Amino acid sequence: MTVHFEIEGFLIPGDRVAYRAMNFGQPVQDRTPFRYVLRLPIGEFTARLAQKLDQCVAELREDYEKFGDDDDATTVALAAAGWPSAAALHHDHTDVMLLVMREYLYFDILNAYAPARDYDFLVNTVDDVVRDGDDIVVTGTGYERGEGNGPWRS
Repeated sequence: MTVHFEIEGFLIPGDRVAYRAMNFGQPVQDRTPFRYVLRLPIGEFTARLAQKLDQCVAELREDYEKFGDDDDATTVALAAAGWPSAAALHHDHTDVMLLVMREYLYFDILNAYAPARDYDFLVNTVDDVVRDGDDIVVTGTGYERGEGNGPWRS
């Protein structure tokens, strides 16, 4: 499946997008951030991230059982749902799955869909992960490479 990020109305292939591993979420001085949208079919998204999702749920459950009650909304939601597998989260608890993705697995999303080493756009935030019909929509901000001469400006 070819993945594209929509930036300023232009589609940029996922293999031309990277993310800031250091200082993620921090503004870049004297640079203008741009909004991006990444839209993916929910089945593909869940299948690609299922192992990471199962691992995250297991780790949160282990912490919950070891340290007791937690006021973290994600942990509370997972406990209330019965610590479901990635498949069960996808089919029966999509809102909880999206919460886990948004709060804990945003770097895993970016590793899966923004793997570029040589890039045109650099993701700086993951602001939201939501369901829109049969799709998962990831939104946030980032910066074009160089001094404002991204490929969508040519």
